[in-house]
Amino acid sequence: MINPFEKRATEYLRDDEAFLAIVTPEPLTTFFQKPAKEGRLYDRLTTIIGTPGSGKTTLARLFQYSTIRTLLRNSELTTYKPLFDTLSECMALVDGNPAVVGCRLPLEAEYRDFWEFPYPDELKIGLMTALIQARVVLAWFRNFQLGRHELTDIEVVPRADADAATLAIGGIDVSTIIEKARQVERSIYRVSAALIAPEVSTIDAEAVAAYRPLDVIESFRVKDGGNVLDMRPLVILDDAHNLHPNQFTLLQRWLARRELKVARWVLMRLDALKPVDVLTDSTTSDETTDLGIQRSREITVIWLQSGEERGNQRRAFRKMAKDMANRYLAQMDVFNKRRLNNLGDLLSAESVNIPSGKVSQLVNIVNATQIRYHISPDRRASFQEEIMNYFSGSAEKDPPKDVLLAMLNILMERYSRRLPQATLFETEDDNPDPTRPLKADSGVVDGAKIHLLHRFNRPYYYGIDTLCDAGSENAEQFLQIASRLVSRVETQIIRNKGASLRADIQHSLLRERAEEILKQWDFPHHRLVKRLLEWIGKQCITKSLEPNASLGGGANAIGILQEEFDAIPEKYPKLALVLQFGVAYNAFSLVPSHGTKKQIWCLIELGGVPILHYGLTLKRGGFLEKRSHDLSKVINEV
Repeated sequence: MINPFEKRATEYLRDDEAFLAIVTPEPLTTFFQKPAKEGRLYDRLTTIIGTPGSGKTTLARLFQYSTIRTLLRNSELTTYKPLFDTLSECMALVDGNPAVVGCRLPLEAEYRDFWEFPYPDELKIGLMTALIQARVVLAWFRNFQLGRHELTDIEVVPRADADAATLAIGGIDVSTIIEKARQVERSIYRVSAALIAPEVSTIDAEAVAAYRPLDVIESFRVKDGGNVLDMRPLVILDDAHNLHPNQFTLLQRWLARRELKVARWVLMRLDALKPVDVLTDSTTSDETTDLGIQRSREITVIWLQSGEERGNQRRAFRKMAKDMANRYLAQMDVFNKRRLNNLGDLLSAESVNIPSGKVSQLVNIVNATQIRYHISPDRRASFQEEIMNYFSGSAEKDPPKDVLLAMLNILMERYSRRLPQATLFETEDDNPDPTRPLKADSGVVDGAKIHLLHRFNRPYYYGIDTLCDAGSENAEQFLQIASRLVSRVETQIIRNKGASLRADIQHSLLRERAEEILKQWDFPHHRLVKRLLEWIGKQCITKSLEPNASLGGGANAIGILQEEFDAIPEKYPKLALVLQFGVAYNAFSLVPSHGTKKQIWCLIELGGVPILHYGLTLKRGGFLEKRSHDLSKVINEV
């Protein structure tokens, strides 16, 4: 079998049982549970926004009625129980029965073609929405049949005040409704498939007639054995980023109408938004748009990646990524036969130290620092004692010698910067106390390891948590990076060389894979994104390699005052576009409203792949203060 990490396995599994076996419920808990419990998930337009590979289509398939019915048939199996419980928490299941009838409709290029026709906007959006509704109706009943229902067991419950509109969709008889939907689809398809747009006067009356099933249908009533189920229709419009921006705006206005009883979700990528929406998150504001939509009341926006509650989100992604990786491992015979079902157990977390010859070089560097700053043996001993006190309270009881030496060098560098200003009566042997006490902490440890990485190529990126964090909270990126490690472990097992992957091998493979991914980028404006990345990366490396490690592990972001950042879309539109596509394709992430030094900043944080490439810390918080015109100058340089 092909390594499922190489390609998103969920995209290629047609069998629902196999699909459900590898889907992790964690994204539902993280992103859907709260709006569901607050009653905001099914009663209004829900827009789900994420980067490519963030799991939008997987989530859409999970809520399809046929998938839910497959889950219910297998709900007693341990493999499926976590999904069953999570879908219940998201109100897709109530008392063990389906509460929604979901269908997914991808908005492929065919719908965009409507916008190229020389028709009035009203006619173009009317044709598109009619085609969407006809196909949604057919998809609902197709899902019923895949869910093993007879059409005679299904009753359409219309709105009480929609008699005329009910007749226009074929009444309430299921077979008539299906036939009407097919007629409308055929009529509109003849228009959209024409090489030359037909004259308005020649368009089939069926294509332009009033056809609004989403306005009419309130619920479905279905006989299910001895039960009668009342379920809310759910339409999931995927890949909305394929539409023309103006076309999408009109579609959004149509879907946001409060009188619609059908649950409706729109799934799209970040690059389809306006730069101001990505950079300032105006999609969740309380303002009323030009089209009369009050976003906070009429639209629920779910960002599959955001800067809010970042600590919790990173922990949630680690949990999701580990679960997903373990489910993927179970699909591979080499691992399954040996009951190797935990990727974390296969990635050694034992550090690999630098060779003895390089340790000697490091000792010479530390001794030279001591001499340069006239540090007495007693003072050096106190620093060493402080370092050992730190490790006595940590999980790492036997710290590596190279890390101890690098930490000592950092503390001596910090000591030199914290000495009080010398007077005429002090001598070089006075060895005064620093103005602030020196403390060994996790920041000093990380700083030491970053220094060792760049100076002696000591392995830094290894272990399951590092792998998860390098995924930038994006499922596909995590799998792309993990695939190389899994393939190497698989090779080792086949050659009887053991299943555990050493830290140095992990480190090399991760950096090689990051380099490959960077070279493969070909999204819009990727050259300018790379130019900005290069500038930020070099600035962060310089800061991270300061002898005193002033930011601990160093920097992996730049910060711009929030007020200044908010003005970028208007003041520097080219920069705004570059930042938008950088965020949309995981090169950067934005951290708005970050409070530091009594000021509010927006951080532009490098993604996991650039961090691996440049050799920076994956720990968050370290940033360099910059101005927006600094960034604008970088991308405008020839």
